[in-house]
Amino acid sequence: MKAYLSLSMLFLIVLINACNNEKTEKQTKDQPTVKDTVVAVEKLPSIEKEFDTMNIKPAEESVLLKFNFQKGKTYNYTMSFDVSQKRGDQLRGSTMKWNYDMQVIGEKAGLKTLKTTYKRIDMTMNMGNDQKMEFSSEKEIEAMDFMQLPSRMFKIVKGKSFTMQVNEKGEVVSVTGFDKIGEAVVSEAGLPEEMKPMLRQNFQQRFNDDAVKQMFTQTFEIFPNKPVKIGDSWKTNTNIMKQEVSTVYTVKNIKDNRVFLTGTSKIKSDDGKNQGTQTSKLIIDTKTGLMLDGAFDQKSEDGNSTTKSRIVGKEL
Repeated sequence: MKAYLSLSMLFLIVLINACNNEKTEKQTKDQPTVKDTVVAVEKLPSIEKEFDTMNIKPAEESVLLKFNFQKGKTYNYTMSFDVSQKRGDQLRGSTMKWNYDMQVIGEKAGLKTLKTTYKRIDMTMNMGNDQKMEFSSEKEIEAMDFMQLPSRMFKIVKGKSFTMQVNEKGEVVSVTGFDKIGEAVVSEAGLPEEMKPMLRQNFQQRFNDDAVKQMFTQTFEIFPNKPVKIGDSWKTNTNIMKQEVSTVYTVKNIKDNRVFLTGTSKIKSDDGKNQGTQTSKLIIDTKTGLMLDGAFDQKSEDGNSTTKSRIVGKEL
């Protein structure tokens, strides 16, 4: 998993673009800080301890490492992101947390069909100068509270599903049904009619099936689909939202039906103007390919942008 932009951040970008003519900057300045929703990154035990206290097995032992969610089973992911950006003397950023279930509803010729359902989306934005706003799919929003439109959008998405097919290397082969989620957001957001075409256009540009396919490819595309042992490395190359991402994964340990991986990524925008790096530590279930735990640290080349994230998966 490469933690770049979560769906919740992109929802907000869509909203800002759609409401650009509504003078949101002034409204944001006048809006008091919201304090009734806790969306901080979950405090989890450090993953470093798992890597530092392992008993190394003989290097000749190997396991088949592939994406292998089991038919009929449901898996849950909780993802937390802490994004910081420095602009001049101002430090801005956002904290995001989102949760979804994936149910394996079909399996054929090495392809798993997953029904993906959003359970919760939370977000806190720091606009600088001690100005913060919080959004959540769990908020009850008044009809005319346009500054909480992101919460309303998150609430609409909560409980909605789409399907995708994933192969044994973790590549997302197809995505279907996300267009219906987009239309629900447009029709149920409560925006004035004159704003709906802009919202629909922005949503379709950023949340078409192909865009969602790319976003979830970064979640799964870590598998070599072959036996691996301690010390083995392999490379993946993906293009995600106009960024070329090259990652080298290395097996650090195999223990208790878990594979411990480290990852080193180089990130470059298609136009070559923006570059960055990411380091990661992952614990993968050998039977299913489920990411049980993952910690990620991403930095831009100029040092002005950082993203720290954590992913925890479990079988329900």
